[in-house]
Amino acid sequence: MWVSQVEGGALPALEERLPTDPMVLTPWDQIGTYGGTWHTALLGRADSPWISRTHASDRLLRWSPDLTEVIPNVAGGWEVQDGGKEFVFALRKGAKWSDGEPFTADDFVFWWENDQLNSEMNTRVTSWMRPGGEVGSVEKVDDATVSFKFPVPNGLFVALMAQSTPYVPAHYAEQFHIDFNKDAVEKATTEGQFQDWVAYYRAKTDFIDNPEMPVLFGWVVTTPIGSGVLYEVQRNPYCFKVDSEGNQLPYIDNILYPVAESVDVEVLKALNGEIDMQDRHIATPANKSVFVDNMEKGDYGFFTVKYAWESPCVIALNLSHKDPEQKKVYLEKDFRVALSHAINRQEIIDTLYVGDGKPAQPSPIEESLFYNEQMANQYLEYDPDTANQILDDLGLEKGANGMRNRFDGQPLFINIEVIAAFEPWAEIMEMVKSYWAAIGVDSGVKVIDRSLFYERKAAYDHDCMVWTGADGIACIIDPRWYMPYSAESIFGVAWADWWRSEGDLGEEPPEAAKQQQELFNQIEAEADPEKQAALFNQILDIGTEQFWCIGTTRYYKGYGIVKNNFKNVPAEVWQWHISNSPAQTYPEQYYIEA
Repeated sequence: MWVSQVEGGALPALEERLPTDPMVLTPWDQIGTYGGTWHTALLGRADSPWISRTHASDRLLRWSPDLTEVIPNVAGGWEVQDGGKEFVFALRKGAKWSDGEPFTADDFVFWWENDQLNSEMNTRVTSWMRPGGEVGSVEKVDDATVSFKFPVPNGLFVALMAQSTPYVPAHYAEQFHIDFNKDAVEKATTEGQFQDWVAYYRAKTDFIDNPEMPVLFGWVVTTPIGSGVLYEVQRNPYCFKVDSEGNQLPYIDNILYPVAESVDVEVLKALNGEIDMQDRHIATPANKSVFVDNMEKGDYGFFTVKYAWESPCVIALNLSHKDPEQKKVYLEKDFRVALSHAINRQEIIDTLYVGDGKPAQPSPIEESLFYNEQMANQYLEYDPDTANQILDDLGLEKGANGMRNRFDGQPLFINIEVIAAFEPWAEIMEMVKSYWAAIGVDSGVKVIDRSLFYERKAAYDHDCMVWTGADGIACIIDPRWYMPYSAESIFGVAWADWWRSEGDLGEEPPEAAKQQQELFNQIEAEADPEKQAALFNQILDIGTEQFWCIGTTRYYKGYGIVKNNFKNVPAEVWQWHISNSPAQTYPEQYYIEA
């Protein structure tokens, strides 16, 4: 692809584009051939995680394909010093951004000093730079070495670097930063009608919308998603990865992401052979039979997907509801227990998951070191009589219509909000709605846009929402369903905000939740993995007792679609957002057989 440009002098020779110690990827099956276009699809800007999962997932470190360990990536290696208070990363000497400029420790220092420590850009530095509330520092050792130092041990830092990019291309970003280019930035902010210079800076350093933004990924953007119709990327001539024979990766020239109107449109594309490799959105149990029937027509086969998440559908009431009377009901653990006993999980599994699943609460999966049998199996029995009795004992009386009232005598109604993606959430919750109605709890299911879903969740405006599981294997990395951990802890977003903002935002949690958050603070400042595990098991014990949210089933046996000429996709792929699946399978070594 680059031969003519090298011969014409527009591009340096390969040995000048690669670092001295490139990352070597051994192909899954065989050395690939160059060329071709990978066809996939997006559901719009809100579906950007699929972009990072496929072509834009180069974090400082990364997870191994089997999810058992953190391994080098952008950094070629690292050392942990001073009892977990210092982390020294060796960068790949000679690595370059996609515009050919050197990638050095200066890019880390710029990120730290001019982004994280800039009060206009951030009210506080990212949580993994302040373990136990103690803010660390970033220092340049030399061009190819950077050091992160902390006043206390940062117990999760290495694992978090497998999902973090603590650097920006300083040579490029500084022209949009007010501290380096004040007059031009103020003028551009006004002319572009940006809210402020920070919004202008963020827009110019967002590679998805700005193709000029230098990146380290295997592919660079040629058509930004702002077009609304198509997102397109092309091979990066400065990619720092090679195969086991020294051939620069990626093999595939381009990736095309047409923006589809709906999941149904994506499914039709796959059935017609217009998608080369994808599992996101389309590969549901309900769709499996039609995909099997169309294999020959679509010229595709399957790969197996194994889920590291706890459940395809977790039900979360907003325990910090803005309506104090609604909140009073939701905070009753026995109310949540009654709702759980009212659900016929096996019927959901048989009807919507073709019998593939196992009733379970959100909890670590069996493969995890943190598997907790009690957490997984409590309150699963389908028992409407017990559920009714629990609600009667709580004093939630039924009105003339047979539906229950709140403690203040007003009708109890749960507004369930879902999005049309990933799982048949609307169908699941329609079934749940009927189960809850049978015990006198009235509810309604509303499908909303994903962006609105996020807005309402962040504003604490929701009654009840559902989402997938999160981290059922390592568990400590994203314990959103076990404790009020982040903005993704739908049952306690306001509580998580209170904790992460050190009391400036959200709502003060109940004592049990605060205990969990304090234990997690201790984990973040603990370098000993065994002590971390002991602390996390305490968090799980509290989560088991509190029963914050309601589960449905364990994941089914997953699958994905792969065209017959699309090679080097492993037979089994773990699905885990922490590793940015399928990024841990090295998409750069996928290739298209001519």
